[in-house]
Amino acid sequence: MKKVTLLAATVLMAGSLFTACGKGSTPQYEATVDEVFTCGTYDGTALVVNLDATNNTDSYLDNYTVAYSLVATLDGTTLSTSYLGSDNPYAIADGKIKSGESGMVQAAFDISGVDYDEDSELELELTSYTIKDYKTVGVLDETISMADVEAKVSESEFDVSIDNVTVTDDGEGTNIVVIDYTFTNDSDEATSFGSAVTEELFQDGVALQRGYLPYNHPLREDMDDDNVYTDIKSGASIQVREVFELTSDSNVEIKLTDRQSFDQAVILEKEIQVK
Repeated sequence: MKKVTLLAATVLMAGSLFTACGKGSTPQYEATVDEVFTCGTYDGTALVVNLDATNNTDSYLDNYTVAYSLVATLDGTTLSTSYLGSDNPYAIADGKIKSGESGMVQAAFDISGVDYDEDSELELELTSYTIKDYKTVGVLDETISMADVEAKVSESEFDVSIDNVTVTDDGEGTNIVVIDYTFTNDSDEATSFGSAVTEELFQDGVALQRGYLPYNHPLREDMDDDNVYTDIKSGASIQVREVFELTSDSNVEIKLTDRQSFDQAVILEKEIQVK
C-alpha cells in the first residue's frame, strides 16, 4: 500500500531534523500508514489502521495518543472508534515509544452496519500538537480505496456436520425438530460442542426456543445422552443431539459459529425443510 505523509512545510527539511522555526514547531510525532484491513469483533466489524509512528519528543509517547488522534471518514461519514480484543491475533498491544524511536500503533473504527463497496473511499486524517508551541499541525492525510482493503477472517478449529433431522412432537402437543450433529474437535485442548459452538435456529426470522424429549419418547432410546457438554480431546468426534420447538412449518435456518474465535467464525449455515 502506498504510504503518504503530509507534514506542515515549516516542520521538516530534507537532511535536517528541524527548520529555523525551531523544535517548538515540530509535531510530537510523525506517522505513515502501514496497513488497513477489516476484521470481525465480538460485537461487529472493525476497520483497522496500523500506523508506523515516530516519537519526536524527549519523553515516552503513548502509542494510543497517536491512534486516537486519527480521524477516519468513509464516503463522507465519520466513523466511531472501536477496538480489537486482546485475544485477536491482529491486535497490537499498548506500549511506549521512546524518544527518537519508531513503533507500530493501531486504531480501529466500527463499520458494523455501514454501507460501502469497492468504489468507496476511506479518508484518514491525523493531527499532532507541536512540541512547545502546542499548536495543531497535520501529519497525515491519505485517501484509500476500499477495494484495496483486505478482509481478515479466522478459521474455526471445530467441524460440525448434520447427520439427521427429524420432525416430531414431544408427546405433549408441541412440534419439535431433533437434529443430530457430528462434532469434531480440531483444537489443541479438550472441549465440548456446547462450550465451543454457538447454535442459532430461526423460523420466519424468529429465534427458536430449545425443546426436550420426554423420557418415554422413542427418540430417547436412540441416544441416552445428548452429549452437548461432553468433552472430547483434540482430533476426536462425537455425535450430539439438539432439540428445538417449532413455531410453523416454514423452513428452519441453522447457523453454527465458533464462540472461541475472535470474530465468531461461521462453522455451518444451512436451511432445512420441516414440512
